[in-house]
Amino acid sequence: MMDTQEVHKKIALGRIWKHLLVYSAIFVLLTACATVQAAAPTNDSISPTVALQSQTNGSDAVTQSRQATTDKELFVPLLTAPSAPPSPLYLPWISAQVPLSTRLGFGSVMKSVTSYPEIASLRSGLYLNWTANSKPVRPAGIEYAQMIRVHQNLECPIGTNPNRVVCPYSIPHSYTYRPNAATIAQIAVANPGSLWLIGNEMDRMDWYGSYQDEMLPELYAVAYHELYTLIKGADSSARVAIGGIVQPTPLRLEYLTKIWDTYQLLYGETMPVDVWNTHAFILREKLNEWGASIPPGSLATVGEHEYGALPHPQHIDMTIFDKQIRAFRQWMKDRGQQEKPLIVSEYGVLYHNWMLGVPDDDSQTPINFMTATFDYFLNTADCSLGYSADNCRLVQRWVWFSLDYKSDFNKYHYLFDPDTLQITDTGKAFREYSLQHLGQLSKKPY
Repeated sequence: MMDTQEVHKKIALGRIWKHLLVYSAIFVLLTACATVQAAAPTNDSISPTVALQSQTNGSDAVTQSRQATTDKELFVPLLTAPSAPPSPLYLPWISAQVPLSTRLGFGSVMKSVTSYPEIASLRSGLYLNWTANSKPVRPAGIEYAQMIRVHQNLECPIGTNPNRVVCPYSIPHSYTYRPNAATIAQIAVANPGSLWLIGNEMDRMDWYGSYQDEMLPELYAVAYHELYTLIKGADSSARVAIGGIVQPTPLRLEYLTKIWDTYQLLYGETMPVDVWNTHAFILREKLNEWGASIPPGSLATVGEHEYGALPHPQHIDMTIFDKQIRAFRQWMKDRGQQEKPLIVSEYGVLYHNWMLGVPDDDSQTPINFMTATFDYFLNTADCSLGYSADNCRLVQRWVWFSLDYKSDFNKYHYLFDPDTLQITDTGKAFREYSLQHLGQLSKKPY
């Protein structure tokens, strides 16, 4: 029989071995999880050179996306959906929040985003719905961009007549905005740090039966000052962006210059813009005709994109697309705004296939354009124009039009069918791209 001292010694040794086994198990688990995380793509560096991507053919794009998605699916479930509930000892470490593609967004039109069962699978990090909301739904933690709608007052109902001789602006010039000032302040307080867009296509004249936010550039400078001051007074951490012009063509940049110069003249200071913003469509510019028409206050009757008879394949031309983005960045640089982020808050394929000169059943052409623009935004950098804090990229975030606008535009542009609530082939391509490039897209660009 062992003496008492020997018994205590063996008990102590037993406890030591027990602790060593527990710590070894913890070490193995943590090492395995760290290895899985390390497998995710994290390299965000890009060469500060022009990286305009040509459109890949459909089969190559599908093959590459499918392979990358498979790799990503091997990684994500290990972190977010273990087959058995983890021990409380390990739960805080391995239950990391699912990353989102912060740079990549969409515009929702027809329904609440939560109407679509697979919406979270897009992993998109930003959306807007062309209004402001105090309690926006945010599935999977997606960011919601607030928008204030503005319009210059007319002597006839808004959206009924684009002829400013027959339907002139009210004198003295004035404007309306929605929601009202009290509601804007309440929303800002309830959602600190939000991104706010002041207006939407103020450079777009009304057309028969509909409208955007038509306003003379000189009056928009006044509206911007009022609303910027209102938002910042309620939430100093808010990030305020100018409303998006339709497209950065010479006529539209001239409109923007009038806003910039008027603000300086009226308020004696540089226009305060936290985030610059534009749309990136390629639409014909002809006074009072289909397309983008001519900006308010302009004496021009035709602009840069008047291509004559249809079809107009220029609508999805990546060379023109690049030219417009660079033109906007050059405009920013000329005014000391290069070191500000730039977002594209709306763009997509509006023209029907027949207007593009492709077969009606060709869904791949619009999809190829979409993914080519994603490549462009993610990879195109130029340190003579771009935002140095984001590796000189030209564009920091972008919003595809649209999530679900099933109407008289191209039938392959929307990501979800608002009638069936099912994801479309375009939506699947969006999702595959988001998953494939999650490592880069999840990096906060500003």
